[in-house]
Amino acid sequence: MFSFTKSLTKSQRTLVWACFYAYFVSGLLALTQGSMMPDLKAANGLTDTFSGMLLSAHSIGNLAAGFLSGAVGAYLGRKRTVVALSALAFVGMALIALCGAKGVLFLAFILTGMGRGGVTNFNNATVNAVTDGNAAALNLLHCTFSVGAIAAPMLFLAFRSLISWRAALMLVVACGAVSVLNLSRTTVENDRPAKQAGGTGGFGFMRDARFVTLALMMLFYLCSEYSINGWLVTYLQSRAGLADALGGADAVRAYSQTMATLLWAVILVGRLCCAWLSQRVSVRALMLGCAACEALSFAGMLFSGSIAAVTLFVGLTGFCMSGICPMIYADAAPYTNKYPMATGMLLALGSLGGIIMPTVVDALADRFGFSGGMAAILAAIILLVICSAANVTMKEK
Repeated sequence: MFSFTKSLTKSQRTLVWACFYAYFVSGLLALTQGSMMPDLKAANGLTDTFSGMLLSAHSIGNLAAGFLSGAVGAYLGRKRTVVALSALAFVGMALIALCGAKGVLFLAFILTGMGRGGVTNFNNATVNAVTDGNAAALNLLHCTFSVGAIAAPMLFLAFRSLISWRAALMLVVACGAVSVLNLSRTTVENDRPAKQAGGTGGFGFMRDARFVTLALMMLFYLCSEYSINGWLVTYLQSRAGLADALGGADAVRAYSQTMATLLWAVILVGRLCCAWLSQRVSVRALMLGCAACEALSFAGMLFSGSIAAVTLFVGLTGFCMSGICPMIYADAAPYTNKYPMATGMLLALGSLGGIIMPTVVDALADRFGFSGGMAAILAAIILLVICSAANVTMKEK
């Protein structure tokens, strides 16, 4: 799986490892945000509606970063751009830990989204270019995100118990400072890509139906990933049947955080499997199979009542969704390697799902309960299956 590193120069390997660590910290940040939501709501008296707005604010920042990474990177250089944007994420986390005003929290979530989006855009574009769209390399890159996501809930629980939930956020800030330093020391080839590449204004890829299909796949995938990350802990804590079966609120709190860890543990295993399978099976067919199985597993999680069944389906959901995002980036390599704006646009269009879906889940949860809200995620996954099936039959121009 690491055979792609043999053809890289020393500076390229250093750059790839910096990308891997930056994605680890990004996973740490993402899941810490999901884990902290119950404490953040309680400490600052936030409603479910405003909490949903905060998750959407994070995605708004992600969307903005998709455009800024490509456009600003063409002028300032991609390295300077990612260093500046990634630093914003940890400024945002520090603000969340230190301030409770609603306006400041909303701005802080936008900043964390901009940081994560900048790192996502840079990492995927860089590893795609350096490895020529190697799907195994992209899956391994996303594995590092999974490792951070696995560690986050357990670290959050430990720091919450020993010090405070705010201390867990400051740990993420410290790890982020190391990531920013690593990125600032790398050497990036073609650091200022041409502002116009192949098509009118460098956006010729937007006329290709298959790129649009891949962007829709990213949108519906991020609908599910962002919403599951943001609401899984709260959703499980809201299920009265689980509280009765587990023996109280403290047990449910520990169980829900454990499920967040389990989700990303199996995502890590799944991405390693996809890294291996992608060298032997069509990436497009593999994405379709993963999307279909994710829909079945997520439906099983929603409609199961026992602890054993919920645990099983949480794990299966994570395993099935694991390779979809990195394989979308790998499948889009003909566009992202040719057009400097393609990766940013893929991220930006996909981020619309992260903006819309948490708010939709929240609005439906207010009216129908969290089970009703989470059912909206299932609809997005079904649309992902449909787009994945279309992608199998399409060809880029």
